[in-house]
Amino acid sequence: MKRSSFKKLKLRQLSETTRGKTLIPVEKIGKRLKDIREALGMTQKQMAKRLKVSQPVISRIEENIGSSRLNTILKVARAMDCDFMGAIASRAPLETMIKKQAEKAAKRVLSRTFANMAMEKQAPDDKAYQYRLKRLTGELAADPGPELWEE
Repeated sequence: MKRSSFKKLKLRQLSETTRGKTLIPVEKIGKRLKDIREALGMTQKQMAKRLKVSQPVISRIEENIGSSRLNTILKVARAMDCDFMGAIASRAPLETMIKKQAEKAAKRVLSRTFANMAMEKQAPDDKAYQYRLKRLTGELAADPGPELWEE
């Protein structure tokens, strides 16, 4: 494949990705900015001039986005006539996170209760524990609050 054909293919794919507002992990934003800049045929020096910064600043942004301020990323995107759109995507449904945390909190409560009962030789069996765990988890998950997140 010729270099110009490869560049055209890359340009088309990047154009579709950016117009389609495809989400990418934050760690790849610097690479995406570099890809757009290169697809536009712009050098780091030219980008730096547009932003009134030095060329090493552009290099640092493209290589290590984590060291950049959000405002700087916005300026770089705008300098290439792009918008920066942020998204926070949960790894699991929020309800699942609440239920998992409610179960942890319920286990903490029950472990204290059952430990005291065991010392008094009144500890219920495993079936009773599981019943109470399920019930307390449900109660805590039904109305989540800060107590779920206490460690």
